[in-house]
Amino acid sequence: MIEITGLEAVQRKLKGLSELGHNTEPLMHTIGNIIANSIEDSFEDEKSPFGQKWAALKPSTVAQKKRKGKSDKILRRDGYLADKWVVDATSKRVIVSNNSKHKGFAYGLVHQFGTHKAGRSKNIFIPARPFLPVSKGGKLQSDIQKIIKTQMINFIKKI
Repeated sequence: MIEITGLEAVQRKLKGLSELGHNTEPLMHTIGNIIANSIEDSFEDEKSPFGQKWAALKPSTVAQKKRKGKSDKILRRDGYLADKWVVDATSKRVIVSNNSKHKGFAYGLVHQFGTHKAGRSKNIFIPARPFLPVSKGGKLQSDIQKIIKTQMINFIKKI
């Protein structure tokens, strides 16, 4: 006679794996927080998630910020861009967003990618100061990829 034991544990694991797609909101929220933390690090360190130091502020910009009593840090004026990131997670997706605008102008995009068409006359250059952990080609920064992969593996192991 052959006796098989431990099937209950295997069945529990299989059931947990089958339900994985229905209860991933905590994982998605964790992934969103990882991305948001990377963005916050960029503002704190004044460099892109890929390690490139941001272009320094022009002396005229520094003087203007000082006159208005604003922070002398790069991309910090009122804190809307650096401090207003929101993580919205469901079991199927996560969105990390910041909809900050100044007089209807979505300045986050300008600072991420840079522009030659800023200001009232549309001829002011603003250099790119990337803060999102995604390359121009849409690739997630490798350290962030590794952290997310580890979190995903840990999430599956808990099941």
